Amino acid sequence: MLSPFGLQAEGGGALTVHPYWVVVSIVQFLLLFYLLRRFFWGPILKTLRDRAEKIREGLVMAEAAKAERERMKAEVERLLADARREAQAIAERTTKAAEAAAADIRAQAKTEADRIRERGREDATQLHDQALAQLRSELAGMVVLAASRVLGRELDPEKHRALIEESLDEAAPQLTEQS
Repeated sequence: MLSPFGLQAEGGGALTVHPYWVVVSIVQFLLLFYLLRRFFWGPILKTLRDRAEKIREGLVMAEAAKAERERMKAEVERLLADARREAQAIAERTTKAAEAAAADIRAQAKTEADRIRERGREDATQLHDQALAQLRSELAGMVVLAASRVLGRELDPEKHRALIEESLDEAAPQLTEQS
């Protein structure tokens, strides 16, 4: 009689190997190995290969993104430096233009002030000359009047006026020095 393990209960040793069961075990193992390899091992290896490829692609994309980020960072730095240089140039040009405009305004103001000063001098000279002429005229009239009263008779006003004008012309340099 056979035991559940394929051993004979009667006689023989406890470990006897029957060649039939060895062949059955080998066939089962080979069949199981074939089925595992065919249906499980291939898809598992394919999945692992696909996953490894995705990881490699991810690493390549990460490196490319890092390189792109570095390139963009360098580009931004370059653009910022250009913008700073351009802003500095604009500020310098604006400052120079403002300084030039201020210099022009100062020059115009000085010219205008000189013109006004010269005009004031001319006006003062003209007023001075008018005042002197008026003073001469009045002085001549007063001298003729005083002389006619002193002498008690009427003098020719035109001759005396000419004489007084001549005297005033001679005395004019002395009068202007005193004032």
